[in-house]
Amino acid sequence: MSDQSNAIAGADQPSARRSIIFTDGTDAIGEVVPAADGPSPIEGRLRKAPLRVPEGYGKCTGFTLFGRRIRSLLYSTDVAVIRNSNADAIFAVYPFTAQPAITQALLTVAEAPLFVGVGGGTTTGRRAAELAAVSEMQGAAGVVLNSPATPDMVAQVVSTVDIPVVASITRFDEVTRQKVEAGARIINVAAGRNTAAVIRELREAYPNLPILATGGKTPEVTGATVEAGANALIWAPPSITELQRDMMVRYREREAVEAVGTEDASAAAGTTEAEPAVPPMPDITDMSVADVPAGVVDTVPPEAEAAVPAGKPFVSPFKSRLPRLPFLGRHGR
Repeated sequence: MSDQSNAIAGADQPSARRSIIFTDGTDAIGEVVPAADGPSPIEGRLRKAPLRVPEGYGKCTGFTLFGRRIRSLLYSTDVAVIRNSNADAIFAVYPFTAQPAITQALLTVAEAPLFVGVGGGTTTGRRAAELAAVSEMQGAAGVVLNSPATPDMVAQVVSTVDIPVVASITRFDEVTRQKVEAGARIINVAAGRNTAAVIRELREAYPNLPILATGGKTPEVTGATVEAGANALIWAPPSITELQRDMMVRYREREAVEAVGTEDASAAAGTTEAEPAVPPMPDITDMSVADVPAGVVDTVPPEAEAAVPAGKPFVSPFKSRLPRLPFLGRHGR
């Protein structure tokens, strides 16, 4: 058997399945190029996820929710940010009274499981349980209760919905134990600087309980949180204002570079005379009428505005009386 046959036969072996053999139609073996670790990532020219979860979040063990492995959650209620992120799930908690209309808007754009807040602080009792039921019917993957929620409230929401209830805590104490016993399937640790310590205590008490926590602002904080036992991390992305500002800075820098290149080309061609600059059109949206410069808005002269229009004033032909309509009656139809 030739060398090419041996190479082709050896491609079935596990060690050779990750190589691609290129030939030119002859007996000569082409260059053996090692393949990638897996399929190439698919990205569109316009459609892609510019907001990438930090790499440290991938070190989490994750937890399984309805067959999905979740290691990262995006903390946002901005539909544009949610649509352009690669997070495994969405953590939509906001400091207002929960409203089904907001949940429906977020579910419309979300391509990942959505955890939505239903109360716990201002909204309590039966209303929180009803909001949780509506969120489940809309398609939410889980509901989140704020830290002030009592164990009785957790039990009431758990008995209402079939999706997991996430209970937020700020410290590990007897109330936290009661929330877990009441049926909270996931615990969200929001203890600030003490997050890692609280996670460590919670993990010792409940080895198999899914734990969420914020990833922090630095890789060191992220690593400490993961090492403490967090299964998934919540990432707060940059705001739209910050992203827009950074984009405009890049645009201005690029235009400045292009302008310098144009001037150099003009100087090389011998055309050094600069064209007169066109004055920019002022923005009148923030100006009062008195400050609007002449020529921007057409105004009416005062004498023309005070002039009385020619002709007689209009007089109604009915002279304040309406015309009398004929009475048709039953037989006049």
